[in-house]
Amino acid sequence: MAQSSSFGHPLVPDLIADPSITEIDGTFYLNATTDGAGGGLASSGMPVVWKSEDFLNWRFSGSIFPSDFSAKYWAPSGLIYRDKRYYLFPTLDGKITAVAADTPDGPFHSLDGKDIAAGTGWRPYPIRVGKPIDADVFVDDDGATYMVWAQRGFGKLRPDLTGFDGEQTLIQTKREGYSEGPMLFKRKGIYYYLYTLEGNENYKYAYMMSRTSPLGPWEAPEQDIIAGTDYKTGVFGPGHGCVVNPKGSKEWYFVYLEYGRGGTNRQVAANKMNFNADGTIQPVRLDKEGVGAVRPVRDADPLNLALRKSATVSSVHPDYRVPHRADPKLDRVENYAAANALDGSNGTRWLAAEGDAEPWYRLDLGEIRSIQRTELYFVKPTAGQAYRLESSIDGKTWQPYGGHENVTVQSPHTDVKTVRARYLRLTILQGAAGLWEFKVF
Repeated sequence: MAQSSSFGHPLVPDLIADPSITEIDGTFYLNATTDGAGGGLASSGMPVVWKSEDFLNWRFSGSIFPSDFSAKYWAPSGLIYRDKRYYLFPTLDGKITAVAADTPDGPFHSLDGKDIAAGTGWRPYPIRVGKPIDADVFVDDDGATYMVWAQRGFGKLRPDLTGFDGEQTLIQTKREGYSEGPMLFKRKGIYYYLYTLEGNENYKYAYMMSRTSPLGPWEAPEQDIIAGTDYKTGVFGPGHGCVVNPKGSKEWYFVYLEYGRGGTNRQVAANKMNFNADGTIQPVRLDKEGVGAVRPVRDADPLNLALRKSATVSSVHPDYRVPHRADPKLDRVENYAAANALDGSNGTRWLAAEGDAEPWYRLDLGEIRSIQRTELYFVKPTAGQAYRLESSIDGKTWQPYGGHENVTVQSPHTDVKTVRARYLRLTILQGAAGLWEFKVF
């Protein structure tokens, strides 16, 4: 029997992977690979940064790079603040690169301030060991900065972050084999190096620890695998991610990509990470429920009136059976029913059938309600959307409510207008014909 169409409660309503999260002045900034662009590993979607104050409600607006940016953008590091600039270390066209901006929202440029276009204007790091992708950057208590990357690469960075200070080395780990998506962090005086093994639905995370320094010596705990496929909860292939400890909190969270729909159609999930008294990491209990808000939800946020209500649509895309690549126990089907956009999960979506020339979505709140705001989380938001939104009391006479005819890259698309209505009708004018979530307040 195929597993449920539900993909749980991912962190954001979009196909993304390789998350790195940085907290700055009370806001979480999530930099990641934008999946779902088509073309597999040969392409990527627009570079954006998702932001949230509570770890539950996420948003983005536009690209973090100049409009002429066209390089392939993958696996960005977390943000580093140094000398009044924010530094980011993504993999551009297959090589780790340093870029900088005056704000975490960008626009990011090469370190000399030049724009970045495909193959020009950017400065790859001189990686000599390992594989030059998937950088993670860690700043120690004394300000010293270190980088780790795929295939166990390790190096100390210069204070100005323009290159390496000394020789690059490889971290010797207990388990051999291909490895990417590393993490380096510190807790209570202990340094942790996390690294992946295998890939796709067989992704798993192992770790080493050092009680001395990021330079080692590194030791492997007896139970060194902390995350792998959980057949009971239906979580497959926890891969390239990060660890988050909200400022002022004793809680730690493991944030990771999940196999999702296979290939480059993944989503990002989060679960709590616990430690033993001796500092070793307990195996993470992976589930589809997520962690919810880690800070108070924004003030005076009313209930979502659309949650679990009903809708009719112009068409529905046929079901899709997710292929397995290595594990035949993965038997997952995705459906695209209208109700998916009203479940508040971030993990299911309505998609119109291919060839639908005028896709529309009509929401029925069940009774006339006072509406003040709507939020639309479209499928493929980084490609941009144009839409028309109308309201109605009886489902026959419609009045303009919101929308825009110009294609805009953001999520969610928010319209603010106070009306009394039972129905809302969305017509998608341009962009992907689908919705992750339709919220009404």
